[in-house]
Amino acid sequence: MAAIRHMEQLGKSEYAIKAMAVNGDGDRAPFTLSIYDGGKEGTNYYCWVRCPYIRDYDLKIINIGKSESLKDSLEFIKNFLKHSNTQLINENEQQVDLPPLDTWNN
Repeated sequence: MAAIRHMEQLGKSEYAIKAMAVNGDGDRAPFTLSIYDGGKEGTNYYCWVRCPYIRDYDLKIINIGKSESLKDSLEFIKNFLKHSNTQLINENEQQVDLPPLDTWNN
């Protein structure tokens, strides 16, 4: 398992999901995603995306506002899944979709 590295202690996640990822070849791997509010940096806001299935270290997403950085984080994950032909499934083998931004804890 890859080590997770991040630049700062992360607090409570804004969003988290656990599922199984199935790629176009049918290979399966655990999929966990957590998105954390990072705060404000200068005039911009940022959040951290932790998804070991995609990267072995946290990704910092920056935008002009908190909701924009969270939206960009969700879009990054959705685009990755789409372009890598990866689907998420639950323990009952049912497809799992990432929930819309307005259902998150923000």
